[in-house]
Amino acid sequence: MPRAIVLMGLLACGIGGSVAAAESPDALRTEMQQRDSALVQRGFNLTNTFELGGDGSKLAHVDLLVPPSNVPHELTFWARALGGDVEFRVITADARLLASWGGQSGETNLTLILPAGRNRVEVDGSHADSVFGVLGVKGPVLRTCRLDPARASMHSARPSAGFHWPYLLYMPHEVRSPFLLAVPNNTGFATIDPELLAADGACAAERTADLADHLGVPVLVPLFPRPPVPGEEENLYLHALTRASLLAQVPEYARVDLQLMAMLDDATSALANQGRKVSRRVLITGFSASGSFASRFAMLHPDRVLAVAAGSPGGWPIVPVSKDGGSVLPYPVGIGDLKSLTGTTPALSSLRRVAWFFFMGDRDTNDSVPHRDSFSKADESLIVERFGSSLVTRWKEAERLYRGNGVEARFKLYPGVAHEVSREMQEDIEAVFVSAMRTDNRL
Repeated sequence: MPRAIVLMGLLACGIGGSVAAAESPDALRTEMQQRDSALVQRGFNLTNTFELGGDGSKLAHVDLLVPPSNVPHELTFWARALGGDVEFRVITADARLLASWGGQSGETNLTLILPAGRNRVEVDGSHADSVFGVLGVKGPVLRTCRLDPARASMHSARPSAGFHWPYLLYMPHEVRSPFLLAVPNNTGFATIDPELLAADGACAAERTADLADHLGVPVLVPLFPRPPVPGEEENLYLHALTRASLLAQVPEYARVDLQLMAMLDDATSALANQGRKVSRRVLITGFSASGSFASRFAMLHPDRVLAVAAGSPGGWPIVPVSKDGGSVLPYPVGIGDLKSLTGTTPALSSLRRVAWFFFMGDRDTNDSVPHRDSFSKADESLIVERFGSSLVTRWKEAERLYRGNGVEARFKLYPGVAHEVSREMQEDIEAVFVSAMRTDNRL
């Protein structure tokens, strides 16, 4: 265990000028958002902003859940305290201090191995009038999210019903629609640990809670694992519904797309027993690997999907095309060999009934195509040679293939946005789902 690192009074420059010059709360809020976006662009997989004081609390914390690993974590913390000082602490579950920083304004950057289990980051603004801060963590880690137990229920695995993993069902304040919203999980690292999977699922539900309330729909989050399988089968990336996931023979890992359908059917039965009418067709959304899952699930089972919103889906969104320019597009590039993998090919008429929405920031550099956990070397060569090496170039090519096959899909790029879900994206997802639900009700 590393000894505690104590750093006091480090001064830092803000974006676009000194922190000291940015005294107004509005300017500091703007700087927080700029810094948060910059951390996302640098690959920090967990970020959190803090605003303490005023009429609110002057103490805040983020609980971190860390898997067993020797991988170092990068932590960065920036803060500006008005009328006093702020203190930042990293503490283990047994109350050992790993690192701390204190002062009026500044930034500290640390590299350390966080111990497996629960750790806590504390921000103490009790000696200041107000505090503005940003935390970033890079490495295998999950944030602990707490759901209202009256709205969340865990449903155990039921192999006899077709699913080998639990799922989380999260209810809106008021159910006003007959649709379920499926939100595929994505830990960001390999694990089969039930506690980590549950923590990731809780955060997925928390991120979707506002959307669920606005739409009036229950949310279903499957707690699928990401098994650590090395070698030729290393793309058994269940959270992205990769090719290997369709070929897996181990019952627990086999056909998680069908397992999700079984979960949806199970939840539908449970809700029906409560007197709620539930549609067979669902809404599904995801971002990054879960965006890949969402779009691939919709491609495999278009008759079960009303609308899909897939964000930054792995550097290449699956297209409803078997060939392009004489080249066969195998799954997950296209649907050229789906029949040999699954026994069926999706009907074009069913694909055209789905409301497709793909979204990505034009500054997103998160490209899964060169990585073997997502695409094969042959897939990479095919994608780069036919559709380009940049995400934005490929985006336009994917849109061409959808429209060329008569499948109306909306592809939207968001200026200045990196690998993150912006507020505008959230508003557009909601608009797409609202439109799809209204259209379905008129049919």
